[in-house]
Amino acid sequence: MTAPALRTQALVAGYEPDLPIVRGVDLSVAPGELLVLLGPNGAGKSTFVKAIAGVVPVHSGSVFLGESDITRVTTHRKIGKGLAFVPQTENIFATLTIHENLQLAAAVLPKPIRAEKIAALYHRFPDLMTKPSRLAGALSGGQRQMLAVARALIVDPPVLILDEPSAGLSPKIVAEVFAMLQEINSGGVTVILVEQNVKAALSIANRAVILVEGKIRHEGDASSLLDDPLIAKLYLGTSQQHEAPQP
Repeated sequence: MTAPALRTQALVAGYEPDLPIVRGVDLSVAPGELLVLLGPNGAGKSTFVKAIAGVVPVHSGSVFLGESDITRVTTHRKIGKGLAFVPQTENIFATLTIHENLQLAAAVLPKPIRAEKIAALYHRFPDLMTKPSRLAGALSGGQRQMLAVARALIVDPPVLILDEPSAGLSPKIVAEVFAMLQEINSGGVTVILVEQNVKAALSIANRAVILVEGKIRHEGDASSLLDDPLIAKLYLGTSQQHEAPQP
């Protein structure tokens, strides 16, 4: 039997040990799957993926990448093992150029292949190739997301996790970003995304998982959830709860 691309086992995580936000989540993501994490505000979605990436402390439980236990592996080493994470904010270096951003991301690779990998990404993201000397801070929201994803893909990760990739983008740009994610997924990369744009996310995903109060409350095929009014009413509305802020 093929091992899951990513798996969490009884994962408990949060910024404070005595105030867990993620409460015993068991999740298995198949190789090549495009999974979307949904839920009301404060459900623990972002905290969950940050815990997987090593940005938020894990208090108990395990995270597996393939068959490897990466629970206590540092964020930097997780990248080297093939887990790429694109946070919602601060996912590029605004004061550096496009090319400098890619060079910095490529620094984890052996020197002989760095230029080749960067060239391949320029081919994949032609908008970035037109002005490689442009400061990243001057890019549009959509271009910033493309650069952030390009930086993540430079290590050819088997698993790509994104936190709110459509945040602050116009509907047209959201469609472009989601089309990009579908293309990446069709190339064999397992994609996991946290998203508030429910309809757009379900339209591209294979499967959806709904978190409520730090626990999985429902999961199923994305196509079936897209037209389920009960799911929308119970789990996808606005909540008055909020996730704990990062210190």
